[in-house]
Amino acid sequence: MNSNKIYLILFLLFQVGCSDPFDLTRTDIISDELVFDDPVLADAFLFDLYDRAQFHIKSGNGNLNMGLISSYGGESRNYGVSWQIPYTQVVDVDYNENGLIGKILDYYDYRLIRECNQLITKLPESERLSSDFINSRVSEARFIRAHAYFEMVKRFGGVPIVTDIIPVQGTRDELFRARNSEKEVYDFILSEMDDIVNYLPSFAEQDGRITKWTALSLKSRSMLYAASIANFGTEQLNGLLGINNSETNFYYQKSLEASREIIRSGIFSLYRKDSDPVKNFGDLFIDESNNPEVIFAEKYDYDEGKSHQWDALAQPSGFGFNWSSNYTVYLETLEQFDFTDGTSGMLDRSIYDDATEIDPNWFFEMRDPRMKASIFYPGSSFKGGTVHFHRSMSGSLSGWPRTGPSKHIGSMATGLLIRKRTNPETPDATRSSTDYIIFRLGEIILNYVEAAFYLNDPNGDMLANLNNLRDRAGMPSLSIGQISQDKIRQERRCELAFEEHTFWDLRRWRIAVEELDNKQRHRLHYRYNANTKKYTIEMAPGDLGGVRLHPPRNYYYALGLSRLADNPKLIENPGY
Repeated sequence: MNSNKIYLILFLLFQVGCSDPFDLTRTDIISDELVFDDPVLADAFLFDLYDRAQFHIKSGNGNLNMGLISSYGGESRNYGVSWQIPYTQVVDVDYNENGLIGKILDYYDYRLIRECNQLITKLPESERLSSDFINSRVSEARFIRAHAYFEMVKRFGGVPIVTDIIPVQGTRDELFRARNSEKEVYDFILSEMDDIVNYLPSFAEQDGRITKWTALSLKSRSMLYAASIANFGTEQLNGLLGINNSETNFYYQKSLEASREIIRSGIFSLYRKDSDPVKNFGDLFIDESNNPEVIFAEKYDYDEGKSHQWDALAQPSGFGFNWSSNYTVYLETLEQFDFTDGTSGMLDRSIYDDATEIDPNWFFEMRDPRMKASIFYPGSSFKGGTVHFHRSMSGSLSGWPRTGPSKHIGSMATGLLIRKRTNPETPDATRSSTDYIIFRLGEIILNYVEAAFYLNDPNGDMLANLNNLRDRAGMPSLSIGQISQDKIRQERRCELAFEEHTFWDLRRWRIAVEELDNKQRHRLHYRYNANTKKYTIEMAPGDLGGVRLHPPRNYYYALGLSRLADNPKLIENPGY
């Protein structure tokens, strides 16, 4: 399933027309009757919906925006300043009454929804296609549509739910739709997933296709979000925004049920192919050979014409790619990762005085193996070499430069880089074919644990599931007395770091203001003593004085003045 194949099919069909020069029937348009009555054309239409769906952000020159959500969440940011969007649209930016329109974070794709509605409505009218074919394709389109609504409700709260095909020359009532409530949108997603789950196959017809487990995964994730809104949010605009607190347990239960069905299916298991927890966790994101943890991934294949540049952007300077070291990580992210003996990763910051010697064999190497698999840090091994971040070195050490590369020590460097998903096997100067995981069992387990915590562990297996995940990571088991809201949230930040979760988690937990609004992030400067093999570390502001802004009103972004002007039935969110 790739865009080149779709375009080839459509090109060939456009060439088929009437040979009579006086026949006035247009031959440059394929009618609905033909598209939705032919299996090849119907699949081409569906695959185009797949290509246009935003399962993850991948836009921008060279896929630069793939780091956007991690940057918004304060986990990392882009190396550049004046021109890289995940910096210029994140730091020192106040999202006001103009909303997200024209910004990469925006998502309001009713064109995609309209075309989903076309397939959903028209395909069942076919008298040639089998019911199994129709049901499976319609269900895939319904999933894509529901996912689009999930992306919108995360940003704006309630939005218009449109399930019909709006006519281009429609009446005022047909064209302009009022907003549904936030609760109605989440309920719509729930209903859609419940309806389609039995029409979707347990095993995909081909890689990258939606299965029943993909639908259950969206149910698991979206219902956890709805429960959080009910639990921690407030109702506004006469119920248009927010969900009543009395609904909290209902949504947690729905999330828990979906998660439990996936966990107990026996089809998926945590990735455990290597006994080294660092290598194992790193390989999880790049191993496409019978990876037992992956539930759904967006497929990439350089030879098939669909690829990305994560490897070129993410890998450290000096290892082949010229455009590299792009995703710098903050001290605050490093601090989330505890040590393997269970002690806190949040150390007394007075040690970052550029004088106290710190042993990297403790400071870095004894941390949660997921940190070492997810972050490039001083002394990291990569492609048979060592990654250097030191600004100076006293003494000398064979094979070590006097300083790290300029990209690692410059004014915008933070002393750490994202490693997760970076594939060392991608050839230099070549775009990457590594798939991007959208749903995996690790997240589903964490969804289950979080829902179970608020439901008072109804199945008695919350601790066992969490410790299974920690065991895979090489971290010590927890006792039931150690399980808390904060501990569960920390576990998500470690397991799911840089996977486009933290930002949305902070928002649904309603702690984004506390964590992000006018909060300084920090970078680290290192000096290395070759004689003692230790570093001194200095902490400094991470964004040259810049900060993220997330005032309370941004829990619901503005729809924006232009959308209000286009649709007089829309009501703006509070505070704009």
